[in-house]
Amino acid sequence: MKNECDVVKDLLFSYSDGILSETSKELVEEHLKKCENCRDILQEIKQDGNDQKQTKEIDLFKSIKKKLSKKNIIILIGIIFLILILIFNVLVFYHYNQIASTMEIYLEDNILDEEIENIKNKIIEISDNIELEYVSKEKSLEKMRSKFGDKANLLDNYEQNNPFPASIEIKTNTKIKEIESSIQDMPGIKKIVTHENNNPYELFIFDILIK
Repeated sequence: MKNECDVVKDLLFSYSDGILSETSKELVEEHLKKCENCRDILQEIKQDGNDQKQTKEIDLFKSIKKKLSKKNIIILIGIIFLILILIFNVLVFYHYNQIASTMEIYLEDNILDEEIENIKNKIIEISDNIELEYVSKEKSLEKMRSKFGDKANLLDNYEQNNPFPASIEIKTNTKIKEIESSIQDMPGIKKIVTHENNNPYELFIFDILIK
């Protein structure tokens, strides 16, 4: 038959967890008052319990920290992605506003100087807030040379038979459509190019590609 110490030792884990019946609890407490060995064992049990509790808390903290770290990374990536989208859209619509405020009026090869002046005067009548430049056939060829860069020599054959038309280039913040409708039937005009109805994203990407 087990002695009292053996009986109490079997009950110490339950006692430490606070799940003993009142009778068993009184038995253990009476024994502990007179048995130092059992008190030491109980202390070890409590210490082990505290250590396990701390380990669980640490593991739980690490788990929460890990989850928060993953969440923070996802949030950070999302924020960076949104910022990049915002920057891209700002660039696209800034570029569009610059392009949409321009117009190229391509002229017939046989246009008269008087007809060129009439076109200019008509444009100025509609909008006084305007930048206007006449670009000759020769200057158009030179502009194409600059765009070709290292391959500009490919245009050498066009010196005598220049296919690039003279033009009037316009930049204004207002009345692009009004200008277009007012001059489109004037003599000497081959083609008018505007960009107001173009897709801003297509314009931006196209401009990047040709550069």
